Amino acid sequence: MWRHDKLHEVGRHGRLSLFFKKRQERTILYDSFSTIPMQAFQPFYPDETGCACTYLVNPTGGLVGGDRIEIDITLDEYAHVLITTPSANKIYRSTGQFSSQSVEITIKRGGVLEYMPGYVIPFAGSLYRQKTRVCMDKGATAFILDAFTTGRVARGESLQFEEYRNTTEIEYDGELILTERMTLRPGKIDYNGMGLLEGFSATAVLYLIFDNLSLEKPLISALRTTMVETGDVVGGVSTLPAKGVVVRLLGVNARIIEKALFRLWSVARRHILAFENSLSLRRFITNTHYIP
Repeated sequence: MWRHDKLHEVGRHGRLSLFFKKRQERTILYDSFSTIPMQAFQPFYPDETGCACTYLVNPTGGLVGGDRIEIDITLDEYAHVLITTPSANKIYRSTGQFSSQSVEITIKRGGVLEYMPGYVIPFAGSLYRQKTRVCMDKGATAFILDAFTTGRVARGESLQFEEYRNTTEIEYDGELILTERMTLRPGKIDYNGMGLLEGFSATAVLYLIFDNLSLEKPLISALRTTMVETGDVVGGVSTLPAKGVVVRLLGVNARIIEKALFRLWSVARRHILAFENSLSLRRFITNTHYIP
């Protein structure tokens, strides 16, 4: 969370709080609270797993300078939730104020969260900062996606934003197992160089956190095979010091990354959650996030 001087506060302050609970064979949205511009759909159930699927929605279409979004998501014991968005998170030009989004996620014992939000698309002249913090009890599972494009490439706006900051923290059973921070200032650094973005316009990181060491080697092998078969992305898979693996992707556009992500996500579901078929969720999770 970021502190703000109330006397100089500008923009909208949207809040969303969601609490999910397992009831019999399904996960339900037990309690929720929201203020404009953030909303969430009532969960629906496209398959027989009992997983509650929902969209997070910003009906205004994007964030302008000074806008602040705070999202709090809690899963009770053994709840299973899949959360995505119906569109990308568009960050509009700013006259000097940052827009920001803070996401706090808590997953209790046995809970499973698949958090697959749309890409962040920073428009020319935009200022944006984002933080995602995930706190997991022992025995919890999380798929966390962080995806980003360099701007509206088709309009010649690649790397034309002013500043982009992103922080991801994951805590498991009281131990901080991952911290990643990134700050991009295209006006000061050429990110198209070797070892940086190298001319790619879309990037994604998929964090897969689970508590079963025996799954690690077969999962990594399957993920790597899938990336090779996909062919259109540059990527890699690495282990965390504890409790999971990280998949990193670069692509020439968001559509290519999207196709690879769906295949990788399906592989992760099969190996970690023992779900053999994710085709029923294809329409829900794909073809919604990206501008043509």
